[in-house]
Amino acid sequence: MRLLFALLVLLPIAFSAHAQNEKEFNDIITETALPENAERYAPENCGFEMIFPTAAQTTKRCTRVTETSAPKCYNLRSYVNVYDMRTTVEINVSCVPSTPEQYSRYSEQVIKAALNGMVSKMDMQEFSIDTAEENDIRKGVLIGAGTYGRQNRIYNAQLWVGQDSVLTVEAKLTGEEHPQADEHFTNILKSIQKKY
Repeated sequence: MRLLFALLVLLPIAFSAHAQNEKEFNDIITETALPENAERYAPENCGFEMIFPTAAQTTKRCTRVTETSAPKCYNLRSYVNVYDMRTTVEINVSCVPSTPEQYSRYSEQVIKAALNGMVSKMDMQEFSIDTAEENDIRKGVLIGAGTYGRQNRIYNAQLWVGQDSVLTVEAKLTGEEHPQADEHFTNILKSIQKKY
């Protein structure tokens, strides 16, 4: 049931949110009745933004291409909330600077391959990957379902590629159906858009 929810609700959201103008975006945030202490994630060198219902936490992550190369570090913003001790929403997002040359390398095949790499990592039984390109934004979305221990999990990964930055989103909805958790999960993903 929840996979059907994810496929019917999240996929259109992932591909239509950035096409809205700023007024429509603000209307969506107001209509979804997010708390007053909601946080707008919009780093200075990022061409994208999104809204969390409450403040998220930042951790620094570093990776190396080779053992001898200098580490490349980025900030990972994480929103985690447990609803009634039975359902968890966890969303991790990072945005890194990019260039038009890097943008040209992010073809549909590259985006699909990147998202496909997450399938085995998350142990999904069912999944769907789609891509789209509009107004100099290339994006891909992976929606899947599986289990985590004995609990059901909906998994959503998104890759938004612009001329100047790349946004990566990894979202997990784990546990029983819960109206507020489902609403927050959907609204956070719905809020992703290009900065205006």
